[in-house]
Amino acid sequence: MTKKFDLFIIGGGVNGAGIARDACGRGLSVFLADKGKVGSATSSWSSKLIHGGLRYLENYEFRLVRESLKEREIITNIAPTITKPLPFIIPHSKKLRSKFFIRLGLFLYDNLGGKTKIPKSSKIDFTKDYSNILHSKFTLGFKYYDVQVDDKKLVEMNIADAKKRGATIVENTKVLDAKITKDGWCISLENNENINAKILINASGPWINEILDNVIKVKTKKSIRLVRGSHIITKKLYNENVAFTLQNNDKRIVFVIPHKKEFSLIGTTEVDVSTPNNPSISDEEKLYLISTINNHFKKQITKNDILETYSGIRPLIEDYREASKVTRDYIFDLNLNNLNSPLLNIYGGKLTTYRKLSEKVLEELDPYLPIKKSKNWTHSQPL
Repeated sequence: MTKKFDLFIIGGGVNGAGIARDACGRGLSVFLADKGKVGSATSSWSSKLIHGGLRYLENYEFRLVRESLKEREIITNIAPTITKPLPFIIPHSKKLRSKFFIRLGLFLYDNLGGKTKIPKSSKIDFTKDYSNILHSKFTLGFKYYDVQVDDKKLVEMNIADAKKRGATIVENTKVLDAKITKDGWCISLENNENINAKILINASGPWINEILDNVIKVKTKKSIRLVRGSHIITKKLYNENVAFTLQNNDKRIVFVIPHKKEFSLIGTTEVDVSTPNNPSISDEEKLYLISTINNHFKKQITKNDILETYSGIRPLIEDYREASKVTRDYIFDLNLNNLNSPLLNIYGGKLTTYRKLSEKVLEELDPYLPIKKSKNWTHSQPL
């Protein structure tokens, strides 16, 4: 008799990996398939931060910031080997955000997440500190803390733990077709396997609507916005173990982050694109990041200083605002056209909130699961 799984997950990024781990820990049977290596797409092309999203406060996304700050604390506790707190320096520019506005934002950032081991923010006098790095026009700034993470390792650790708890994980294997049966789904893989499952979860990130159109063949009213974020890597621009949050005239921010001891990671950009496939940085993006550095740092760089680049696609929920103002929150689209064959599509989300998203997925699906009202557990169990 063919085994029937409780959940079939399309996508082995951080959300798919987190759901697989959480579900297996509740005693559910899980099959996850990814067309590539797990964690090899959007989840590993991030700025490599677990952060509360300081700038989301400008868009009044207090719920998202609170959740992200709480998750920052939890992930630091459950994955100490791949996370570390890092100070971030904001040079103040009179032309952009006011000192009062930044202080208010940092006060909220310090307190919205509740009790934390992360240090509080403070003011900095650049005539005394970091004057060797910044142009002399910057005299005042602020310091706050966020957490650096090995993003790809975070996915791999979730997958490894899910496997240990019984998950079946298949990599480098496309899902070709998903058909509703009388009591669930029959999913066809390109390795000629057919998998039966009660519930289908589409956690394919930027490929979500492509999977809906071509594989599951279910229509949705939800619209996704594909935004390319690109980074450049140079030799380290300074010796201090701090990151910088640089403000641009377009109100966007660019991070400069210590990377692998010898390098600086600079990003990110935000460019609308029409396809999630094969993202790569444009010359305009390179010049944008170079210009940001040169406007702030004494050490000037050119395109010749770029050692490496990478780009990833963020799947944002479409709300027709400029890319920097589009929410990084997530929403679920639960399709119950056939009560025996639930389909859950996951839109949006960010690296920091993957664990909470996974919990909420299982809460959403609870009425349709064989094990009901199971307890949340991933907040306290180390990876």
